[in-house]
Amino acid sequence: MANPTAKQIWDKLSKINVNELTEEKGGLTYLSWGHAWSFMMENYPNLTVKWHGMTDDVGVTRDITTYQGGTASVSCTVTIGTVVREMWLPVMDYKNRAVANPDSRAISDSKQRCLVKCFAAFGLAHYLYCGLAIPSEAQVSPSKPTKANGVSKKPPKKTTPARASSKKKTEVSVDELVVKLTTDVTKLYNSGWVPDDNLKDDIRLAVNGKNRKKIETVQKIIDAAENLNLLTDESKEDSTDAPN
Repeated sequence: MANPTAKQIWDKLSKINVNELTEEKGGLTYLSWGHAWSFMMENYPNLTVKWHGMTDDVGVTRDITTYQGGTASVSCTVTIGTVVREMWLPVMDYKNRAVANPDSRAISDSKQRCLVKCFAAFGLAHYLYCGLAIPSEAQVSPSKPTKANGVSKKPPKKTTPARASSKKKTEVSVDELVVKLTTDVTKLYNSGWVPDDNLKDDIRLAVNGKNRKKIETVQKIIDAAENLNLLTDESKEDSTDAPN
């Protein structure tokens, strides 16, 4: 069997909705290491993980890198077939502040968080790092038929006047606005763009609250960011193509 491409891996993992498995800590949303590992084993059981670190003065190699002041960071590489992703994370306390001279528990916790973050680079729960509530358009599932006495029963169709029906077709639903906003933010995130904390909060409130006015306001900001990102890319290409 041929190795999966980076796009195939992303398309599969980025559509997984982990909302019911997340935890809130320090105002941030996390997917636990155990759940993340289960998803990866279900889809790519042959993946490999390699931890990086440094060799100390007595010749012992450790899974951490230390800095002046006693702070430290962890980093790992995950490989799926021929696709490789590397991620790093400071060793932090529960307030997400780097700690000096971390103990083994702090290092272990940071390694687990770093691994989940590396999985996100492949697509798994990446939307949590964008401040979003749903993964992508493909993950939004239609409402399921209700069951009565064990038999699937579709809800009755509503009859509406022709004019009302025509008007309804032209009006974009809030769910569709949420999907568009989520998709656009994800594209920007994949291109290397990262929103500031205030915008992350606005995106989260708009999506979770499904407030049409709030969604439209945030969408304008994202559209502007997309245009700026496009202009920046074109500027880079022009400078690359320019003769010396």
